Amino acid sequence: MSPESVDLLLRKQRLQLQAAQQRQAYIGMLQDVEAGLAKLESLQAIAQGLGKSLRRHARGLSVAGLLLFLWRPRGALRWLRRGWLVYWGGKRLRTALNAVLLAARGAFSG
Repeated sequence: MSPESVDLLLRKQRLQLQAAQQRQAYIGMLQDVEAGLAKLESLQAIAQGLGKSLRRHARGLSVAGLLLFLWRPRGALRWLRRGWLVYWGGKRLRTALNAVLLAARGAFSG
């Protein structure tokens, strides 16, 4: 066997080993990403459950808010402002999270 053939075979073997190591590294990264996505999906399910619970008890919360407004108007307005900010922040966060999840699913499924 010529020295060039031996060099080519050794180079091929090194490249194959390097490719195998890269595959293992990518598999590890994908497992980390999948674990993160699973946590995000569980958080999303918790947030959806909280939203359903709030919708179910909307009347009681409205009455409590009205009573609070009649009892302490300044405090009620302060809480109303905080609630409004939380509502809009949650809405934007939900939209951004759905976009990230959709992009991640598309990137890792194909």
